[in-house]
Amino acid sequence: MKKLLLAFCAIVIFCNSNAQELRILKGRVTDSLPISGASDNTFALYAPRDYTPNQQWPVVFVFDPQGRGATTANLFRQAAEDQQYLIASANLNLKAEPLDSIIQTATSMMNFVFNSFPVHPDLVYTAGMGEGAQVASALPMFYKKMAGVMAIGNSFVNPAYVDKNYPYMFIAVAGDKDYMVYEMEEYLRFYDDLDFKTEAYYFDGMEDVWPEAAVISNAMTGFTLEAIRKGVRVSDKDFIRKLYESEIAYTEQLGRSRNFYEAYEKLDRMEDKYEDFGFEEEIEDRMKEIKKTSGFRSQRSDFREATSFEKQQQEEYEYLLRTDIMSVNYQNIGWWAYQVDELEKLKNSPNEAKSNMAYRLHGYLDFLTKRQFDAILKSEAPIDAKIFISVLRTAIQKDDPEAYFKIISLAGSDGDYETALLYLEDLLKTGYSDIEALYNIESTLDLQFTREYNEIIKKYLGESKFYNDIERDEKN
Repeated sequence: MKKLLLAFCAIVIFCNSNAQELRILKGRVTDSLPISGASDNTFALYAPRDYTPNQQWPVVFVFDPQGRGATTANLFRQAAEDQQYLIASANLNLKAEPLDSIIQTATSMMNFVFNSFPVHPDLVYTAGMGEGAQVASALPMFYKKMAGVMAIGNSFVNPAYVDKNYPYMFIAVAGDKDYMVYEMEEYLRFYDDLDFKTEAYYFDGMEDVWPEAAVISNAMTGFTLEAIRKGVRVSDKDFIRKLYESEIAYTEQLGRSRNFYEAYEKLDRMEDKYEDFGFEEEIEDRMKEIKKTSGFRSQRSDFREATSFEKQQQEEYEYLLRTDIMSVNYQNIGWWAYQVDELEKLKNSPNEAKSNMAYRLHGYLDFLTKRQFDAILKSEAPIDAKIFISVLRTAIQKDDPEAYFKIISLAGSDGDYETALLYLEDLLKTGYSDIEALYNIESTLDLQFTREYNEIIKKYLGESKFYNDIERDEKN
């Protein structure tokens, strides 16, 4: 009991920069720590149970797109505990801030942690998901001694700013349902060509989703082993064996869930990862055993077939989409809707390779059309082109209200009330229920006062802003 109490006791840290007192809980996430020089921005910090200010520590700076600092720090908690890292996770909403402000706050957080905690200058890492991965990937430009970057589902690479004289480890993590998986592999090839150390990890998930803690822990093992290779961290055989066994347990879990091909591929990557630590023969034996299982060959065949078809389909989608947008071809909207319906069916396929492929293709279509949607609406394109890309977006992403709003706005401003009302009803059919937003659509003030507009809203939401006024006027 005494040891347990000591593990969770609070320790007091004095910040060198301004002597500000910080109370940190060991073995728990401490949230809302202020970032010096960054207005009201804060971060969450995890310090291992045996943290002491009397030694230098590795640190991982983590960035979540929505600024969920404490929640994200908890995903890294087990890895930080087992592998002895500090975790500093920003409470910074990356979707609501301009890039220059984000980078400034991120570097301020890093400097604050450097000044407040005994951080090993050669063991500084960044990690992030989605937009957070782009921030994490950009920070080596500002901290030249960066040891590694873990990019989940996205990255930022500008060849002009990657300094070959300051190499760092690049770890790519991607969901097997995420259309960005191939882009992440392109990033890996870029860093491989520079002779940077790279590793890849995959998990069962889509875009804009964090992997489970076990995947994060396995990925952080890559940082740890590389530091041991370089002599920056102590080489302890028992510690390395523990890391290895933890990762092997993950492959065994894949095998028990009958994901034989995935387990085999994971072991294949582990063979390179642990090649300097004497586990090669053991890994090879495990790979041979998996190849003997009855489901391995069929799963490998399914995977290869699905990925081959997917790449062809991506090229076809790109070409047809470009052609339809240039010609404003409304006749093909139905074909695109059919493609999405077929992908939705395929997502439920018992064939996991085909199911994952369907998720990726739908995500890719969503990405392509959203990029075109944003570009065309910001341009001086004619109204027909803007309405077309908006209609196409409703076929690709039926539950996203943005495109419906834009159609209602454009059609309403052009006097085409019939089209505006049609897409108002289509929007409400998706389950949309924000009545205030429906009366704040740009360029639709006259339309909002019409009987038809209010009747449609009342039909689906049970009320409307002006419907009762219209009824009273009729009675009078």
